[in-house]
Amino acid sequence: MKTESKFKLMSNNSWGELYTPREAVKMIVPYIPKNVQTIWECTAIDDSKIADELNHNYYNVIKSHIKDGYNFFEYEPENYDMIITNPPYKYKNEFLERAFKLNKPFMFLLPLTTLEGKKRCDLFRKHKIQVLIPNKRFNFLEKKSGAWFQTSWFCYKCNLTNDLNFINI
Repeated sequence: MKTESKFKLMSNNSWGELYTPREAVKMIVPYIPKNVQTIWECTAIDDSKIADELNHNYYNVIKSHIKDGYNFFEYEPENYDMIITNPPYKYKNEFLERAFKLNKPFMFLLPLTTLEGKKRCDLFRKHKIQVLIPNKRFNFLEKKSGAWFQTSWFCYKCNLTNDLNFINI
């Protein structure tokens, strides 16, 4: 079902959209729960590295994007096991709240500073969030040597060994 968004689309300028580097997706593949077969990538652009890398690792991927009329806040595919995405950071709170309500395992690539704040702290404590923290910053733009901020994968219902997991890339 296609719907119009009440959220403004992020522009492609002024660092509005940062596309997920392939190495960020390769990092999480070993941590995807074994029972997962179908993954929903709810912010997938046409050449989504997330969808491409997950397909390459034999997962079925359902791709949707608000620009195509599939609003994460109003749409949900019928059959999927997990959500993996790099949501717009401007709406990270809304994406997290919606994902917790859907109650499916998820991995969101978010700035590490997402751990800050009373509201999110309470939300993460309630839902037992776990984090995969790479030992380097990902390069979101091919023209630059790396991002100016650290991102990490915020995980829910992934049954990780530790709550904080420091990953060498």
